[in-house]
Amino acid sequence: MDYVYDVVLNFQPVYYEFYEWQPTDKIINIKRIPIYKITNQDYLNIKNNDIIIERNTIPKQNKIFLITSGIEIMGIMIDNNGKVIKKSSLLFEESDDILEDKDEIKIIKIKYNIINKSSIKFESRIKKEKSAYIKKYLNNLDKEKDKYFLKYLYYEIFTIDESNIDKIYNNLQELSNSNPSRLYESIKKIDFELRRKNPSK
Repeated sequence: MDYVYDVVLNFQPVYYEFYEWQPTDKIINIKRIPIYKITNQDYLNIKNNDIIIERNTIPKQNKIFLITSGIEIMGIMIDNNGKVIKKSSLLFEESDDILEDKDEIKIIKIKYNIINKSSIKFESRIKKEKSAYIKKYLNNLDKEKDKYFLKYLYYEIFTIDESNIDKIYNNLQELSNSNPSRLYESIKKIDFELRRKNPSK
């Protein structure tokens, strides 16, 4: 078994490149971690899909390890059943150093099952997180109880004094898909204004 020493990882439910790491992420430093070299196709499948790795492929004690195709390196965290629950990119310098010795890493035949094939979308982490925030925010609004807020938000964005709450809500939902950043910034702005006017809330 091959090992890498003193590597920094940032495990997240989905794979993010190192330049998308956020200051609030829980970065961990691992002093010693196994590394396995696999085919490029297997690497891409694991990187881009929801995967269960057969437990007889990887030693059972290894719940955190690195995989590489010889081109990229990724950190993997699995549960007791072999399901990949988190992934991490590596810092560029550390990845580059490891890949200098890629020919010395033994290739293994890894067995796995794709449980959910993801369609690859080239969206930034920030855009994904904004979209998730907006979706949750809108779902928590009540059309009747929050109608004045919805009207205020709609006017802030479109400068139209609309009275039809269903139309407002539907248009905001459409905007959350077409331009989530615009809707996100407007929600944040109005929330800030409301908190400033009502500090106790």
